[in-house]
Amino acid sequence: MFDWLRLPRRHVLAGSAGLGAATLAGPRLAGAQDAKVAKVRFVSDIKVIEPAGNFVVDEQSVIYATQRGLIRHIPGEAWQWGLDAAESIEQVDPTHVKFTLKKGIMFSGGYGEMTTEDVKYSFDRMASEALQATDRQEFEQYETVEIVDSHTGVLVTKAPMATMFTTFLTRYFCTIVSKKAWEEKGGATVSLGTDIPTFSGPYVLKEWVPQQKIVLARNAEYLGDPAPFDEVQCLIIEDDKAAELAYQAGEVDVTRVSIGSAAEFKKDPPADTQVVIRPTTGFVWLGINVQHEPYADIKVRQAIRKAIDVQQIIDAAYFGVPSPSTGIIAPGLMGWRDAAVEPRDVEGAKALLAEAGLGDGFSTTITCLNSTEDTTAAQVIQAQLAEIGVQAEVMSYEEGVYWNLGLESQGEDWKNLQLVLQDWTSAADPRRATMWFVTSQVGEWNWQRWSNARYDELDAAAALETDPEARAAMYREMMDIQHNDAAFINITHRPWVVLVRNTIVPNAMPNGYVEPRWIGAA
Repeated sequence: MFDWLRLPRRHVLAGSAGLGAATLAGPRLAGAQDAKVAKVRFVSDIKVIEPAGNFVVDEQSVIYATQRGLIRHIPGEAWQWGLDAAESIEQVDPTHVKFTLKKGIMFSGGYGEMTTEDVKYSFDRMASEALQATDRQEFEQYETVEIVDSHTGVLVTKAPMATMFTTFLTRYFCTIVSKKAWEEKGGATVSLGTDIPTFSGPYVLKEWVPQQKIVLARNAEYLGDPAPFDEVQCLIIEDDKAAELAYQAGEVDVTRVSIGSAAEFKKDPPADTQVVIRPTTGFVWLGINVQHEPYADIKVRQAIRKAIDVQQIIDAAYFGVPSPSTGIIAPGLMGWRDAAVEPRDVEGAKALLAEAGLGDGFSTTITCLNSTEDTTAAQVIQAQLAEIGVQAEVMSYEEGVYWNLGLESQGEDWKNLQLVLQDWTSAADPRRATMWFVTSQVGEWNWQRWSNARYDELDAAAALETDPEARAAMYREMMDIQHNDAAFINITHRPWVVLVRNTIVPNAMPNGYVEPRWIGAA
């Protein structure tokens, strides 16, 4: 699936740039003159739809539909990129990327044409300490954008970036914003959240009804082929089962569904429906807060791991569809840990607890999202731990609360986290999985509050390593380190299952996401 990642860089650059501009424009055009409204299910509401925020997948989708980057990932079965705001882009040496913007890209609302100055402002802003953007660590090697003229510039980095064309320039945090518009709102030091003054993508944000819907309308000022829909209505339906019923009732045209329904829908799909099933690079795991007693003792963490039957969790929560995982890096990506899943060992777990002075067991909590899969998985883990004398209380939260629990900036809930079931999305480059668990992320996204100097060293070195084999070896060692420290109990890599009305051309991404920006009309 990810063979392109192993090509020499010059091959990837030439191939992607060659198909870039045409491919980016193409998928949106099918049936454009006949289409009016597409209804897409979103799992959660939006809070931040600009580059400097804390994003969930649906927020990213709004950014991709309404704003432009120099390049973007494009639909297909393999991860590739195409030109977006850039007319051309070239890695001229390991630390310099030259680009030229397309002329005539206009920011809506009278904010003028996109220029190199906007690119520099966008990147400088994300890298600044003053802003404290969620993804500022992605810019740790960023130095500057040298302005050649109004439409040409050179992106300069402090060192080579192995992720430049895989998960850096392609992603939402490298979105180009209007310097004039953002400065009017003091955007140099604060995120604008949902108060977005201007757009440059094929759609604009027309309406937002919190907890109900986000309406994207065709951008009349978009430079490129017009979007195929007058509107894309993104309806917020958190529960998978409710979304399935809404689809069957004709209320939505595109929806992700539960893994438990995958086999049923694949065997007997609703009328006029495509069923898209693709593996993702995301990962599901049970994290252990090593700073919360008694989990500072590695024997206790090892006991928890021995007590857990991962396949049983997958059978109950995910209906046996995905396979057990051996690390946070998914199969098909460089650095995947090719190892056998350890069998459950209840007696071994009890022995370790006894050695740790906890032979009579102890009480703990399992924190999770309130989705069907996550609560089911947590309940299975709860039952398994009870067999070794560990009494666990399952604490489930809706998304708006859950994603703030481990952030020190959001209060003191992080102090109470013990075992946390997590389900994250990821991307085409392994660093997008590993980077969140370095020591500097403690207090932010490293909810295990785990620290390993060698892991930190490897993560930094792998980000600079351009030799694929050497880089893959670094990531494999990192996966072994995580396994040996027993703060991460890997469960699975969740597949993505999507129902799509036959009136819609899904143009799905390699991980199965059906992005509003890319959908076409059949």
